Amino acid sequence: MTVIISDESKERWGSALEKELLQSGTQVVHFIANAINVEPCTSCGSCGGKTFGRCVIQDDMQTVLPKIVTCRALVLVSPAVFGGVSRHIKKVMDRMMPIADPRYRVSDGEMIKGMRNQKILYHMIGFGDKLSEAERTAFISLHKENCIIMNVKGRAFILDSNSKTDAIKKIANEVSYE
Repeated sequence: MTVIISDESKERWGSALEKELLQSGTQVVHFIANAINVEPCTSCGSCGGKTFGRCVIQDDMQTVLPKIVTCRALVLVSPAVFGGVSRHIKKVMDRMMPIADPRYRVSDGEMIKGMRNQKILYHMIGFGDKLSEAERTAFISLHKENCIIMNVKGRAFILDSNSKTDAIKKIANEVSYE
């Protein structure tokens, strides 16, 4: 199963990817981040201690997290905002802490936490017109750093309004056949 979490407030790239994946026979669960209720993480630490593995904030992440834990691929789709992601996607990313491995370790000088589902493929699709090279580089670097911290593999993609349907087909092919 592939889980897509997209911010569809500006473009519909997440829905386009969902359509392509479904046509290839891939099982897809799609959450539209700007249409669900996700509160910001309060960094209370409960998910790593007192309520281990569960967030104390009761919102739609209670539905999203179990899908992420059991997926084969997670794809975050967001406008590239100054080389990062939208606030809607950032809230989802921050709230994934309850499904992380509870132990930290150091690998190549990096603090690694890892995910409980170590076989997950983690992809990010950033989109925006007139992105500078610095913004593109920052977005790809953000994805690489997340892969290191989460101890997962995956790829980042950058799209703009001139990207053709072929770009989404190529991404869908890569996501569904890795």
